[in-house]
Amino acid sequence: MELAEVREKIRRIDERIAELIKERTDLAPHVFNAKKKINCEIVDNRQVEDVLKRAEAFAIANGLNPDAMRQIFEILIKMNTEEQERLSRED
Repeated sequence: MELAEVREKIRRIDERIAELIKERTDLAPHVFNAKKKINCEIVDNRQVEDVLKRAEAFAIANGLNPDAMRQIFEILIKMNTEEQERLSRED
């Protein structure tokens, strides 16, 4: 495979990753509303740890760096939390 082909393939994968991040972030209002109904705090530490453990387990099972995977998911969680906090301020 030529370098240009590999880079194009990576570009398409990056686009899919970005789309999935947007899809995940778009769920923040639903999470916020569900938490509001049950009077739950925005940050659920047990859920955060469950998500991070799943990410690390996936990394290990697939030969990826679990620390890097954890960092990626910490960013995703932060993005979702920030969106929920924004919604809370508007509420």
